[in-house]
Amino acid sequence: MKKIILILVALFSIYSCTKESDDMAEILEYAGKWELIKMTGSVEGSEYTGSDMEWQETYVINEDETFLKTRVRGDSTVIVTGTYTFTERGLLDEVESDIKTHIEFSHNIDNAIIGNCYSNDTSEYLYFNTNNKLVSTWNACDGPGLEYTKK
Repeated sequence: MKKIILILVALFSIYSCTKESDDMAEILEYAGKWELIKMTGSVEGSEYTGSDMEWQETYVINEDETFLKTRVRGDSTVIVTGTYTFTERGLLDEVESDIKTHIEFSHNIDNAIIGNCYSNDTSEYLYFNTNNKLVSTWNACDGPGLEYTKK
């Protein structure tokens, strides 16, 4: 009986360390500063880049599972913080083969720069596509299409 318990404890320990290592590898892959590079509208051909975009924006994804989001619009700058998790949340209009990893940004407070489909939700749902871009899901409900690249 003691041998079975020892084997189970050893297996559990190995699994826990492997899972933790996988989570940390994913965090390290995506940690860093992500800058908004493209904004699209719902009208075909409405694509903006650089200073032509309505605002400039960055996410800083930290290794400690926190984030910092900054939006600059004209003379106004808004900075918010929160935590993030990797999630299996589905997307409405995206082809699953283009999605590498989903991420949910949970804001510490309700604020005007949360881009999602639900007015009472303080989370944003984005994904990393196979081209290593961070892409917002806000466009699924007539918000702008937002695409970020790691700097």
